[in-house]
Order: sequence, then C-alpha cells, then structure tokens
Amino acid sequence: MSGRNTRMAQWLDYRVRVTISDARMLVGTFMAFDKYMNVVLADCEEFRKIKSKGRKDDEKEVKRTLGFVVLRGETIVSLMAEAPPPSGPKKPDIQPGPGRGQVAGRGMPAAPLSSAPAGLSGPVRGVGGPAAIQMQPKAGGALPAPGGAPPGMPPGFPARPPGMPGMVPPGMPGMPPGMPPPGMPGMGRGMPPGMGR
Repeated sequence: MSGRNTRMAQWLDYRVRVTISDARMLVGTFMAFDKYMNVVLADCEEFRKIKSKGRKDDEKEVKRTLGFVVLRGETIVSLMAEAPPPSGPKKPDIQPGPGRGQVAGRGMPAAPLSSAPAGLSGPVRGVGGPAAIQMQPKAGGALPAPGGAPPGMPPGFPARPPGMPGMVPPGMPGMPPGMPPPGMPGMGRGMPPGMGR
C-alpha cells in the first residue's frame, strides 16, 4: 500500500465528517475508499445550512438521514474523524468446521434426500398423455371387418364404399411373397419393357 492509502486506512470504521464542494457536511461511518478517493459512508446524515429570507445573519441547519452513501472523490473538500470505532464486545473467533455446508431453514424440516419434493417427482399418472390401455397393441387381425372401417381410422370415418373389394397392401398377410401389387405388372423384375438394349 502507498503512504496515502495507509493514512486513509487508519480511519476505517471511524465516524467521520466529510465536507463536499457545495458546502454540505456528511457525517457517517467510514467504510471504504479507493485510489480516486471515492468514499463509502454508512449510516450517513447530511447537514446543510439554509439562509433565512428575512435576515442575512440568521442561518438554519437542516439535517437529513441518507443511509448508505458513495461520495465521488472529486467533490470531497475535507474528511475529519469525529469519533473512534465502537468498541463493543467482539465476536468470538469461530474455528473452521469439517467443511459440511448446512442449510439454515425457516423452521421447516428439510425433506429427506431419498424422495423428491412434492411437484418435482415427475409426470402424474393420467395427465398429459394417452391412457396406458390405449398404448397397448391391439390383439386380433389387422384386416377390417367386411364393410367396416380400415384399421387405425378414427370412429365415424366412412367405411369402404359398397362393392369395392378389400385390397391388402404389399407385405400384408394374405399376399403371396414376391407378388407385385395388383395393377402393377412386372414391378421389381428388372427394367420396364422398352427400356432394354
């Protein structure tokens, strides 16, 4: 620390009176300063003198409580110690513990770590998704009943028009393997006719 800093540091925690450039005086506990001589005061009160309109000699001092104040060093004219730091009973030095952090609650016991707090345990059964029965595969054939709606269609969907035969998509049960779908001869057996050499 430089000489000026050590001279300022000796007044920390003192009650000081600071005069600033507009002739106001601030009294507070000197908490901190920096290289620009900015000053922090706690429990600060401002005192200023107001001239009466009638008489020139009559001045009234007005006090105002400010609290925590940061003063720009550029505005400070003087800083004087008013009272030493309070010499109350000092807090006993606490020895470091085993390093275990513990929560300081507000009278509520902490929940055991084995279970999550209410509302944080995961999704609630039956909320936000289909019921378990709807997620099970359907037993039985995939073919619709004659004249019924195709499988997977919502209720109320129109059934197959009357007289139209039920056609099964390729790879479905009832189709011989390797057979092309009806109406598409030669599919999957090389080049289409006329495209050869």
